[in-house]
Amino acid sequence: MEKFFKYTGITFLAILAVTTLWVINLVIQPYDNVRIYLSLGAEPEVLIQDDFTYRDLNKNQQLDIYEDARQTAVMRVEDLLSQMTLEEKAGQMMHPAITIKPNFSLLAFHLAMGRVDIDAAEIFDRHISHFNFYGEPTPLEIAKKLNKLQKIAARTRLGIPLTISSDPLHEAASGGIAAFSVKGFSGWPSQLGFAASRDIDLVKRFGEIAAAEYRAVGLRTALHPMADLATEPRWPRNFGTFGSDAELSSQLTNAYMLGFQGASFGTDSVMTMVKHFPGGGPQEFGLDPHLPSGKRQIYPGDNFDYHVKPFKMAIDNGLRVIMPYYGIPIDQTDENVAMGFNKMILTDLLRDDLGFMGVVCTDWGIVSSRAWGVEGLSVRERYKKSIDAGVDQYGGESDPEHIVDLVNTSELTMARIDQSVRRILINKFELGLFEQSLVNEEMIPSLVKTSAYINAGLEAQRKSIVLLNNKVSNGPVLPVASGKKIFVDGLDPEQAKSFGTIVSTAEQADIIVLYLPTIFNGNQAPGSDELIDKFLSGILPDGNLAFDPAILDKAQGYSETAMLITVVDLNRPAILTELNQISDGLIGTFGVYDSVLFEMIFGQFSPQGKLPFEIPSSTKAVMQQKEDMPDDSEAPIFEFGHGLTY
Repeated sequence: MEKFFKYTGITFLAILAVTTLWVINLVIQPYDNVRIYLSLGAEPEVLIQDDFTYRDLNKNQQLDIYEDARQTAVMRVEDLLSQMTLEEKAGQMMHPAITIKPNFSLLAFHLAMGRVDIDAAEIFDRHISHFNFYGEPTPLEIAKKLNKLQKIAARTRLGIPLTISSDPLHEAASGGIAAFSVKGFSGWPSQLGFAASRDIDLVKRFGEIAAAEYRAVGLRTALHPMADLATEPRWPRNFGTFGSDAELSSQLTNAYMLGFQGASFGTDSVMTMVKHFPGGGPQEFGLDPHLPSGKRQIYPGDNFDYHVKPFKMAIDNGLRVIMPYYGIPIDQTDENVAMGFNKMILTDLLRDDLGFMGVVCTDWGIVSSRAWGVEGLSVRERYKKSIDAGVDQYGGESDPEHIVDLVNTSELTMARIDQSVRRILINKFELGLFEQSLVNEEMIPSLVKTSAYINAGLEAQRKSIVLLNNKVSNGPVLPVASGKKIFVDGLDPEQAKSFGTIVSTAEQADIIVLYLPTIFNGNQAPGSDELIDKFLSGILPDGNLAFDPAILDKAQGYSETAMLITVVDLNRPAILTELNQISDGLIGTFGVYDSVLFEMIFGQFSPQGKLPFEIPSSTKAVMQQKEDMPDDSEAPIFEFGHGLTY
């Protein structure tokens, strides 16, 4: 009862806060929209000079170097920099969020991070030209919103176009925080599913298709992939990795990037923001650094370099943007401060040792709310320390006035700001955004979720499924012959109708298919009194990888009634020892459609996936393994690379 009142109170406070901010937004945004509309300049004219057609972005009736697509990107950057005010430069260093048709939980998350969605004001007043979006819109709704914002940006003083980013949108089943399933796009397995497929060419092809769908709606930066390694099985964000093996992750991260960006970076590219440098996997006790309880990354196996390895191949092959994580690399550098404030990580290691030349963009909100190791510094001081460390851009932040003040008081030099803005602007120029920032809304139905894209995604899902166990009595249990009486628990029974007769109770069945997501009971991840931490603590699971006894009892009952096929969606490793004993067939998935899963169970294709991490045998084994070491638990029930076939 005490827990009920606790969580009810948190929910009430969250609803009250969201409602209050929504009301404020209703009052402020119409005023700002009118004010901005009256203040904006004219739309850029398309002019001709010496038989060359260009957009007069700064409305001065003459061809400037930065408006001339015949010039090199470097020359165009330098010309634009020379015309920019300090305030306009500082605005380029912000990368906040916007919402497009959010559901309640996304809106709550968005506003809990301190955002009121007045994006037009940020473009005009704060000179911000980078945004990432949250929400559940259709592709057409995305395109319409982004076209509207691009038109506002074009009417600012210099007409600098926007670069819009997004977290993953293509997962067939949403994997968790910062990964979404938008129905208007083709559907693919999670990163773990790609790792299970062991197919480098498939990952590159996914990048090409996803990039085409991103471009069609106006998205030009992918806030993915994650190159972190799943060496700590309790970490909630293992779902977004390529698994525990550094060599496999290196190959797949690079293929993913090349798919999105192309062999050469240009107007058909979508930038990948590979994250989270130098590898966010070795979280102490598996706690996530979105919360203060998870601020420590530890290396009891002295295996720091192993986690850096997956980033190197991408850097060597043209990576343009990289994101450090929130955590503190405990005792790995000269001060225990988070990656985004750590000069030895961002300058000495990333730039000097690894040769990275692109943009360093922080994870979301490191200055305003998750400044681990520098909590005692003011927001202004955090900006200075992070810029001195090597940061170029700030995810989730929208207050460039602190950077302006630091330059005006000579605590930061204009040369240092120019250094970051050069890196940011050259990507805009090479993406071709100054020539064409709008998308053709009428073409979207023919450019996204085409039959070829759908089929490619389905094939990837099929390749990602891992058959963990297939018991033999009078022969292997799987594949199951068609025509049996089927009881389905946790999946859509409609998807199994073509394979047999769907029955309403387990007692009527010849075969029971039980689906279990890896959402484990136990105490929530500890947070703090801040609204965002209260919200996140209800999303991020704790370190308990064992299924609730009630679930195991249900599975036991099913197994005593009929043949039991258990399917576990492995967003992170789970303790499957009891389920493996109970079940006649055991299957691991990484985000697939129900229809694809039933195809596999009833033999329309043979499984070929291999585990991207080991499956530990017990809670004790999980507690004794080392956070930074891959696949090192004692006597795992299934080893890395395990996978059966028909």
